[in-house]
Amino acid sequence: MEYSYYPGCTLTGSARELDESFRSVAAKVGVSLREIPDWTCCGASSAHMVDAFLETALPAKDLITAERMGKDVVAPCAGCHVRMKAASKKILEDKDFQARFPFKGEIKVLSGLEMLHEKEILAGIKNSVTKPLEGLRVVPYYGCLAVRPPEVVEPENPENPMQMDRILEAIGAEVLRWPYKTDCCGGSMALTRTDLVLKLSGKILDMAVLVEADAIVTMCPMCQANLDTRQADLSRETGKTYRMPILYVTELIGAAFQDPNVRHWLGKHMVSAESVLARKGLI
Repeated sequence: MEYSYYPGCTLTGSARELDESFRSVAAKVGVSLREIPDWTCCGASSAHMVDAFLETALPAKDLITAERMGKDVVAPCAGCHVRMKAASKKILEDKDFQARFPFKGEIKVLSGLEMLHEKEILAGIKNSVTKPLEGLRVVPYYGCLAVRPPEVVEPENPENPMQMDRILEAIGAEVLRWPYKTDCCGGSMALTRTDLVLKLSGKILDMAVLVEADAIVTMCPMCQANLDTRQADLSRETGKTYRMPILYVTELIGAAFQDPNVRHWLGKHMVSAESVLARKGLI
């Protein structure tokens, strides 16, 4: 099975552990990822706020290249996925954009979760587990961009998505029910409204603690960075102690595969999950 691969800016910088773990998981289950040559920034998260043409033109270049490669394209970053999906719909629906960008819509634009949830790949993940994550209590956090806007993202269920739940269950983790699967963490307002960011992030972290989760699991680099880095500020502001690991689902798949790079990936987070996983005998 082969896909064209769009890592995007974040996965080559602050979320490099998502890129590395995603590639590793793909290789383990027999998926070939062909990185789009000479890819460029998709414009997330600012282009669509300032320039209606640029928000489509930036992803269009990579969509055209991926279509020429002849393979569906996967974008693990939730922000990149939304921008590529939005651009593909705009081009196909607008004659002016069709005239400028020769994208025909002959390929699918998949999120990282959608690819991992493909029937054959999910079966491969389950069959490749060497250390089931038994006893690890997790809450799946999809965030905003995995399900919104629904007319662009086209999620299976915008109110109660289940793809990450099923992936986590396939590697043996205990998936807890909680009400904040798709609530906003405020990540896009990190610089403009820190007060709201702390309020929204604190609510999510408090609920994860309340249901006695060992970790919050996501696929969104913005959500991961926001929830991971805000805990020290929240601790100072509230007097509570926040030490909730925020992990990428691919890192946990790697742990279930006993990938030797897991500790390296976990070491990139502000709140370490090593002690939690080690205490449960998972690394």
